[in-house]
Amino acid sequence: MFVAATAAAQWNPLNPVQSAKPQPDGALFQMQAGLLRIQICTDSIVHVTYSPTSLFPREKDYIVTKESWAAAPFSFQPGEKESVFITPKLKITVAHADGSIVFADSSGQKLYQEYSRTMTPVVVNGEKTYHSESWSSLWGSYEGFYGLGQHQAGVWNYMGEDVALSQDNTNISVPMFLSSNGYGILWDNASRSRFDNRFPHALYLSSEVADTINYYFIYGPDFDRIVASYREMTGEAPMFGKWAYGFWQCKNRYQSQKELLDVAAKYRELHIPVDNIVQDWFWWVKNGDFTFNKNYPDPKAMMDELHREDFHVMFSVWPFFYPGSKVYEEMDQRGFFIDRTKVAGFHPKGSALYDAFNPAAREFYWQLMNNALFKIGVDAWWLDTTEPETEGRETNILVTNKVAIGSGARYANLYPLMTTTGVYQGQRGVTNQKRVFILSRSAFAGSQRNAVTAWSGDVNADWEAFR
Repeated sequence: MFVAATAAAQWNPLNPVQSAKPQPDGALFQMQAGLLRIQICTDSIVHVTYSPTSLFPREKDYIVTKESWAAAPFSFQPGEKESVFITPKLKITVAHADGSIVFADSSGQKLYQEYSRTMTPVVVNGEKTYHSESWSSLWGSYEGFYGLGQHQAGVWNYMGEDVALSQDNTNISVPMFLSSNGYGILWDNASRSRFDNRFPHALYLSSEVADTINYYFIYGPDFDRIVASYREMTGEAPMFGKWAYGFWQCKNRYQSQKELLDVAAKYRELHIPVDNIVQDWFWWVKNGDFTFNKNYPDPKAMMDELHREDFHVMFSVWPFFYPGSKVYEEMDQRGFFIDRTKVAGFHPKGSALYDAFNPAAREFYWQLMNNALFKIGVDAWWLDTTEPETEGRETNILVTNKVAIGSGARYANLYPLMTTTGVYQGQRGVTNQKRVFILSRSAFAGSQRNAVTAWSGDVNADWEAFR
């Protein structure tokens, strides 16, 4: 999954502190190699950044949307052998001999120790960058780890597990975990990453592409407080409409306007309370057309009838466009597709994925949805294949291509956040009188701010999958 480390950058746990410079919100540590920054965000949130150079690159953070923090109460005590930060809830100690960081609660009880960090020069997808790795010592801890998104191995507690944080159908990867010791770690990186606790005494966090090691330590100790802090950093979750909490009717798939209306009418005839009915894929003429096929002769009349019967309606929408669709050539000419010319059998001869990293492409995509669906009354969005689709090939297409903001490998896990952002902001830009609801096959840190609910992906329809 990752490019091998070069011989010139072999793992070395010792990176001594050479000097410590106090800052209004923390301190900067000049290391033997690189620069370490500790930022005290609140009495219970600490931001750790390590650069292998003497500079911190200025890079837009798509995950953490909170841009500033109110001054937090803390003291900084630099010493000969260690430097100590103390807040009302935490004690953070940086050892000068090796650069390790120990996070403890106010009583001094150790919670987490980042023992070492390495940045290995690599070339990924044609970009000179670094492979980042943070090693944490867990000797004597045996804590439980929870979170990391949604995976299909039947594992709840990831202690002793190795988890690839890479978007796939059925694997939703979020680089955030909670510990039974009462803390959480948000690993702020959008490239393919890894959580590795195969050896119980150590935890390795790594990313394929990075300019810095960048993470937030969040103390609870209760999980509700940790999750609330996570939302504060990555975005609050808006309320859904009341209807979304009711009963739904969906299948693969309704094939005509008449079938959809007949099913809805039968529910009302039987007095079965249903709040939402879902039109799955292939309502269109060709993928990317956003034009109803001949089986839906009057979509506006269909929507009006369903609304009269107190149904809300969700429509499936895909981010792929097929040659021959009415908008394919226009989007191609505008540069709204991710360049896949290196991938045999795909664009320009085959289907093309729209570049959700391009603000203009996101706006164009939303206008297609708005003109075809929202204007006739569609209430909610089923955004399918938002990983994006990976079936039929070994890896996510983003990691070998460029996107509007740079190397796709650098932002490989970000696609579901970007495409749902476009739809959420698009609908909110049209009206504030209808709440947004998005069902997405994938998600990432921050997706909750886009009114996203994620589902399991395309699992088998059997009792083992249900279990």
